[in-house]
Amino acid sequence: MDINVNTFQTAVLAGNFETPSFTVTPAAAAKDLQAALQPAVAATVANLQAGKLSQATVTITSAEPTVIALETGVINLPFADAKKVTNFLDTTADAPLRVYLVITNPNVNASGLRIDEVATGDDFVANQAAQLVAITAAVSEKLATIEETRLAPKPTVKTAPASRTKTTKTTKTTRRTTKRASAKKTTRKRTPKKEG
Repeated sequence: MDINVNTFQTAVLAGNFETPSFTVTPAAAAKDLQAALQPAVAATVANLQAGKLSQATVTITSAEPTVIALETGVINLPFADAKKVTNFLDTTADAPLRVYLVITNPNVNASGLRIDEVATGDDFVANQAAQLVAITAAVSEKLATIEETRLAPKPTVKTAPASRTKTTKTTKTTRRTTKRASAKKTTRKRTPKKEG
């Protein structure tokens, strides 16, 4: 299934897409991640079959929630960045509708967002069971990364003692004064030579 790039962008920017959302506790996700993700996969398939754009989310509730989204799109940009689509694609062209896995959590990577292509919309609908297994494996891997990063010791930022800060300021002032002093030229009087 293809969609016009301009039609896609206009719809997303206007919020004209389905947003089924589900929540799951960390314990339930750890016990059966595939069961936690299944409703989002089913909703995505139903929306694709109905010819609707979709952003199905599963939120793992915790102090730092992890949001797992299945978004139907034309390029690997989350719906939040739909304005940028024109930077990469010709708006008059048609593009295959694809399904992307978007994971948002401060610890997933430096940007806090990871997006991967899952499949074309047609393949996603035709192979729903296999897609669920693949998505579960991908999410499981990302959740392990998130947990590892969360538990890793954070680098400590050393602050300079107050006395050191004052010294630095004094040094800068001294340098300026020295530069000014050296910039002034000293003139020497010549003593006339005695003839004779």
